Amino acid sequence: MFYLLGLLGGFAVSNQSPINARLGGALKSPFRAAFLSFSLGVVFLGVLAFIQNPHFLGDIVALTKTGQPWWIYSAGIFSMLYQTSNILLFKNVGAVKTVVLPTLGQVVMSMVIQTFGWVGAETVALTAIKVAGVILAIIGVLVAVVLSARLENKTGSSQGSSVFWHVWGIFTGMFASFQQAITGHLGHLLGAPVDGAFVSFVGALNLLTILVAFKERPFFNRDGMKAAPWWSFLGGIPGSLFVFFIGIVVPVLGPGMGAILGLMGMLIGTIIVQQFGWYQSVKKRVNVMQIIGIVIMVVGVVMIQVL
Repeated sequence: MFYLLGLLGGFAVSNQSPINARLGGALKSPFRAAFLSFSLGVVFLGVLAFIQNPHFLGDIVALTKTGQPWWIYSAGIFSMLYQTSNILLFKNVGAVKTVVLPTLGQVVMSMVIQTFGWVGAETVALTAIKVAGVILAIIGVLVAVVLSARLENKTGSSQGSSVFWHVWGIFTGMFASFQQAITGHLGHLLGAPVDGAFVSFVGALNLLTILVAFKERPFFNRDGMKAAPWWSFLGGIPGSLFVFFIGIVVPVLGPGMGAILGLMGMLIGTIIVQQFGWYQSVKKRVNVMQIIGIVIMVVGVVMIQVL
C-alpha cells in the first residue's frame, strides 16, 4: 500500500502543471492561476490537518514562541517560485521537460543540502556512488532533452528564450529541494508532515496575494474565469495529495524510497499527459530518446537516494 501511495502521489502532482497552465492561459496570468491553486491547497490541507489534529493551529502558533530560526517559515517562498515556474515551464518546454529538468536541479541541490546539513536536514556523507549517480542523472537529462530534440529534427541552435527556460527548469528543481527540506523539518517540529505543508502553502498564498494585488489589474479576471473549464480550478488538490501521500510514505519506507516512488509516478503521469494531450495540452508522442534518458536518470536517482 505504501509503495502504491508513493506512486499515486507522484502521478497526482504530474497532473498539476497542465491543469494550472490551462488556468493560467485562461486568466492571462500564471500568478492568478497559482493564487487560486494555492487557495484550494490551503483549504484542502487545512481540512486534512484538522482531521488529524483539531488543535493544529494552536500547535503552529505555539511553535512561533519557541525561538526557532526564521527560515523554518520560509518554505512558502520556494513553493511560490516552484509552482509559478512550473506553469511557465509547461507552456514553454512541454510536459516531459517540465519534470525532467527540475528533477536534475532537485537531485543536485538535495545532495548539496544533505551533504552540508542545510535547513535542518540530516547530514549524509558524500560518496563516490552518489557522485556517479549525479553524473548519470545529468547524462539522462542530456539524452532526454538534447538527443530527443535532434531525433525530432530540431535545430541545434536554440533560441535564447528556449535556453533560458531550460536553465530555469533546473533552478525550479532547486527551489523544490529547499521547499521540501524546510517543509519536512517544520513538519518534524510540529509532529505532523501535513502541518508543515499547510504552513508552506499559507506562506506561498500570502506572497501570491501581494504579488497579484500589485501586478494584476483587476485582481480577478472574471471573463477568464468564466471561460476556463471547471477542472482547471482544481490544480491545488494534486499538489496537496502529493504532499500528503509522501508524508505518509517517508516515515515507513524512508526519504530515498519516497523520492524514487514520487519521481517514478510523476514520470509515468507526465508521459501519459503528453501522449494523450490531457487537460487540452499539446498532444505529442514520447520518443525513444526521452524514454532512454528517463531510465538513465531514474538509475542515477536510485544510486543517490538508496546506495
